[in-house]
Amino acid sequence: MRILIPFLCAVAIALPTKARELDVVVGWNKPPYVISQEHSGFEIDLVRAILAEMGHTLSPIYVPFGRTARLLKDSTVDIGLTQSAAHDVDDSVLSDPYIIYQNVVVTKTQNNFVISEVSNLKGKRVIGFQTAQSVLGEEFKQALSLEPMYMEMARQDRQVDMLMLDHVDAIVLDRNIFNYFRSKNSAYDKEETVFHELFPISIYRAAIPNPKLRAEFNATLHRFIADGRYQLLLDEYQLDNLLHKLPKAPTKL
Repeated sequence: MRILIPFLCAVAIALPTKARELDVVVGWNKPPYVISQEHSGFEIDLVRAILAEMGHTLSPIYVPFGRTARLLKDSTVDIGLTQSAAHDVDDSVLSDPYIIYQNVVVTKTQNNFVISEVSNLKGKRVIGFQTAQSVLGEEFKQALSLEPMYMEMARQDRQVDMLMLDHVDAIVLDRNIFNYFRSKNSAYDKEETVFHELFPISIYRAAIPNPKLRAEFNATLHRFIADGRYQLLLDEYQLDNLLHKLPKAPTKL
C-alpha cells in the first residue's frame, strides 16, 4: 500500500476522550475517488485523515451505489460518503461539501471540434460512462438515444484508451477520472485534449446523523482546506480542485 508521507505527516492528531472506530459506507471501486482494493482513493484518504485528526479511525464498508441511504436509516453505520440532496437522505444530516464531481465531454485538441451544446455530439463517435443517458438529463438522452455511433462503457479506463487511440471522437465522464486514467499511460502525455463543460457540477457531502460528529467533521474539513492539506491530497492524486465552482453564499447585510 503506498504511503502518502507528505500528507499524513501534516495531520496533527488530537485525540478526544471518546475515540472510536467509525463505520463509513463507501461506493464500490471508482478511481481516483475510491480504490477499494487498496482501501484508498481521494475520498477515503481525505475522510480517514479528517477522522484521524478528530481522534477516530475509519472502517470502510463497500456497497453498491444506492444502498447507503438504507444503511443510514437502519442506524447501522456512522457515515455515508458521496451523498447529495438528490439521494434518499435527510438534508439535515449532510455535511458541508467535501468533493465536487464534474462530468465533461472530452475531445482531442487536434480535431478542433466545436461542442458548446449536447446537440453538437450528433453524428460523432461517442462513448459515455455506464448509465450516462439516465443521469445526464433529458436533453442528453434525447440527443444520443438514437445515435448509431453512441455507446456506454462500464470500464472508464477503456473510454480513455478509445479516445487517445482515435477510435472515437469524444468521451463523456468525470474530468478527474479522465485525468487519473490518462496519467497511467505516459504515451498519452503528448496528446492535448479539451474539456467541454456541458453539464452542471455534482456537489457531494457526507451523511453524518450524529450532530456533534457532523459539526466536528465540518470544522476539521474547513481547517484542511484552509491550511492546504486538502490541496496536497488533490495534488497526490493529480485531481483538479473544483471547490471554487461552489455557489457563493449570499452576502449578509
